[in-house]
Amino acid sequence: MFCTKMRSKLKRLLQQIDQYVDEHAETALKITTTLKGMLESPVADIVTAIIPGDADELIRKHLIVALELATNALSIANECAAQQTLNDKLQCFVTQLRKYPPEVQDALLQKLASLLTRQLDGSRGRQSLYDLYTQAKYAAGKQQDVAGV
Repeated sequence: MFCTKMRSKLKRLLQQIDQYVDEHAETALKITTTLKGMLESPVADIVTAIIPGDADELIRKHLIVALELATNALSIANECAAQQTLNDKLQCFVTQLRKYPPEVQDALLQKLASLLTRQLDGSRGRQSLYDLYTQAKYAAGKQQDVAGV
């Protein structure tokens, strides 16, 4: 009974999210998926590597600002605050992320995706809604991966 009520509340909440937020969540999840791949094999220019090649210049500028704000907001980024460029900060972020077990890496990347989504959406909603939405979007993508879709 409780799960049914919770599921219907969650469904109503997710229906309130517009297509614009959905697109931003998709972009943010692409970025964090690429960052996760960099834990295995580093690249020289992270900024260029993680921003989707099909992003237009305005989205690219917003992503750069969002990445700067989001990496500063996460506690592991304290080690990286002194870095001068965004690329150096992201390199440091990936280095710090490697120190954690995979489940913590996933949690931090999920939070990064949520922070990016909120920034790209102009911070119109509460952070908790972006957290919920990006988690649901991530889980849906995982379900499709498992199903082989």
